[in-house]
Amino acid sequence: MRRIGLVLKQGDPHALALCDGIVAFLKELEKEILVEESLHETAIPWGAVVSDHIADDSDLLVVVGGDGTILRAASLLNDKSIPVLGVNLGRVGFMAEISPDEAIPALKLALEKKADYVSRMMLQITLPNGKKAKVLNEAVIHWGGIARLIDLDIKIGDSRAIEVRADGLIVSTPIGSSAYSYAASGPLMHPEIEGVLLTPICPYAGLKRPLVIPTSLRTEIVLKKGEDLTLTLDGHTRIGMSPGQSIRVSKAPFPFVMAQSHGRDYFEVLKQKLKLL
Repeated sequence: MRRIGLVLKQGDPHALALCDGIVAFLKELEKEILVEESLHETAIPWGAVVSDHIADDSDLLVVVGGDGTILRAASLLNDKSIPVLGVNLGRVGFMAEISPDEAIPALKLALEKKADYVSRMMLQITLPNGKKAKVLNEAVIHWGGIARLIDLDIKIGDSRAIEVRADGLIVSTPIGSSAYSYAASGPLMHPEIEGVLLTPICPYAGLKRPLVIPTSLRTEIVLKKGEDLTLTLDGHTRIGMSPGQSIRVSKAPFPFVMAQSHGRDYFEVLKQKLKLL
């Protein structure tokens, strides 16, 4: 691994301070360091290169922040999967596995190709304009202003459409099942189980309970009726939608690959995050 990309929680001084040490370690090894455009002022003292396509140009992404920063890093992936080392700052991180104290040792293992990785399924969302976006947690169709019911048709494979009348619909990955979907009374899915989780938000008619479908079935969600509609991708990208438009949902062509911490257990982290202790 020669080119290492850094993705930081934006505006966080703790992330910048931790990256000072990471950069010093990488420079000793004569690695090329890449940063996003938002860090162009920091790139000069770090001796880093600003990249507009950091996920395409890097051999490894080091993500410093939390789960929100991990989700943003996932959105940067285009046509290939590259390993991600997520360093968690602050609260319990469900996806960012590495603690600040573990950052340099974990990075050393990754560069020596001795790190252990886990793969997490992502979803590919085909937008109404034909463009494709990837989500690691969820895509949510909801109202953007005054609360009104939304009418949707869910077309799964060749079956007759399932109607939903609700405040919205959450389309979630297994790892995203512990996020918004869980708050909307959706089930928890172990991240090694592959499937697409459909969770209606405050359902009024039609589908009133969450539905898990296999990734092998093509799925289309059609907006039949509603006002001021919004599609939100992983909490960071908002797209306006109109009645008659639709999105298609499929398994992304490659997974999100993350370095694993040996000191973490999925169920222990789950209990801490959801305060089930």
